[in-house]
Amino acid sequence: MSVAGLKKQFHKASQLLSEKISGAEGTKLDEDFMEMERKIEVTNKSVFDLLSKTTEYLQTTELSGLGLKQHN
Repeated sequence: MSVAGLKKQFHKASQLLSEKISGAEGTKLDEDFMEMERKIEVTNKSVFDLLSKTTEYLQTTELSGLGLKQHN
């Protein structure tokens, strides 16, 4: 998880704790916001997976290219 993601999770946890201690009611998020947040999380995961697989593919391609050059 990225540093920004950890900061966000920490902020959420500390806000929830503050609300529980003080008895304050948490901010109500509308349905559109919740859906957008879910889509962003899915997109972030997809981009991370794609980046990981692309890097793996490029490294594999580079290694196989080096092997071909050695045999010629």
